[in-house]
Amino acid sequence: MSAKRVIKGDEAKALIKSQLAAHGGGVLAMLARYRRDNAVAAWHETIRGVEEFINLPQFGISDKRLRDWLYTIRLDGGFLANPGPTWLAVRNALTHHFEPAVIGRFTRIMLYASAIGNAFAQHDQGGHRPAITLDTIRGAVDYFQSRRRHIVSLLYTMPYACAGAEVLKPYDALTVLLPQIEHSCTAITGFHHKLALLDALPDFTLEVDDIGAMASHGFDTLDDYFLEPERASIHVMEELRGGQIVRPVMEPLDPRKIFSTAELRNSIKLIGATYEAFGLKDSDFSAMGMLVIAFARHARDEYFVEIDKTKFLAILRAQNELDPEELERLLVNEPSDYATNTNAYQPFLDLGDRVVSNINLLSRLLYSFKNVHLGSRRRFQIHAGFIFEDMVKRDLSRMGFQVRDIKRINRKEFDVVATDQGVIFNIQCKNNWIDFSKIETERDLFVRYNRRLVSYYARALKKELGREQLLKDKLGLERVVHYVVSRFPVIGADPAVINYNQIERLRSARVTA
Repeated sequence: MSAKRVIKGDEAKALIKSQLAAHGGGVLAMLARYRRDNAVAAWHETIRGVEEFINLPQFGISDKRLRDWLYTIRLDGGFLANPGPTWLAVRNALTHHFEPAVIGRFTRIMLYASAIGNAFAQHDQGGHRPAITLDTIRGAVDYFQSRRRHIVSLLYTMPYACAGAEVLKPYDALTVLLPQIEHSCTAITGFHHKLALLDALPDFTLEVDDIGAMASHGFDTLDDYFLEPERASIHVMEELRGGQIVRPVMEPLDPRKIFSTAELRNSIKLIGATYEAFGLKDSDFSAMGMLVIAFARHARDEYFVEIDKTKFLAILRAQNELDPEELERLLVNEPSDYATNTNAYQPFLDLGDRVVSNINLLSRLLYSFKNVHLGSRRRFQIHAGFIFEDMVKRDLSRMGFQVRDIKRINRKEFDVVATDQGVIFNIQCKNNWIDFSKIETERDLFVRYNRRLVSYYARALKKELGREQLLKDKLGLERVVHYVVSRFPVIGADPAVINYNQIERLRSARVTA
């Protein structure tokens, strides 16, 4: 093994780019072996199983004791050697809750997760990736959640890359493709983040040896449960503004299914009602909602959507609110490489004579369309800022801070003020939207915008320093610490700027303040 060495600047950038090329080429070479339509169908079926595996214990089970029991089931080597008793116990426990097909897919993913987890352990793939913990159902759920983006991105890449004659069988797909996701797909995302860190931070370095490259800094863009950050998500709206939402009448759902077209239609209603005060239910969103409902009529087995290309284009032309050509670009993924597809939100894959999608991808489109549609509206931006302040207050209270009811002192406004152990915590809440897709597609633009935000946050902190006597006089305390909490993560070196997905850092700040 060669000695470790530290590199930076152009040398680090050259290494990162060479790794991106190698991993990107590896993904394309692996997919090139398979027949396109066959691979898409097999991986699509696998995705349904994985999504059900994630959602069944989280949202499909109301019995807490059953859910807790399910989460603790071992998927280690002992299970793999003799899965029968555990498998039968799970099937029996779920039989009164879900239809047989759902249970069958769930128990198959248990076996796959166990086999893959043991294979990772044998090849030491988990040695430097602590997220690989497939030894319990809970660990497997968390792991698959962390790889959702990569799993879907691989589906998008198949029409572009698959050109061979080898048949990808549905029961082999996860064990064949997941190691490639672990080896290359996660690396591609990580190396793009490293390029952004290198451009944004003058002291960024890589520690390199025969095993890999360890970065001096990290950057995580995702919230809890590996979700993309939003200005005001539907879950936060329900929690903090639920009393202002008039809930629509929902269609009844079959509790024995995890996904259904009725659930998708209910989701359209709920999104519209939740953000109605901000004008979301206008002609554009209503037209998109009606289109999604029309697409869902073609659903097979309450999940897969496959529409003849001619019929699909006719559906687009039948509505009058949105331009059909623009809609096609918005709805149908343009075949491209893996890195590009990590930011894709188009729900349909183009397979020549037909387009294919699924219920989850259609729902994902609606949320993306909602975010873009509302994002430019000033009224929503203002209210989302207030909602974010309430999120921070909620989190501070949970951490044991005493949140003070202070909004203005001598006509000077404050976002969130809290106290702990005789120290005043003055927190500015910033809800400036950042397009993280630019990290892969237009890194220079992302870095420039990130730099502007970091400078803006530094000025905000300096401004608060000049006003801290107001807080001292108001609260009768002598020590004030100032922080900016950014809803959307930024890359910076100032410890007083905290990304919201790391708000727990304020817990340790209580000790050192």
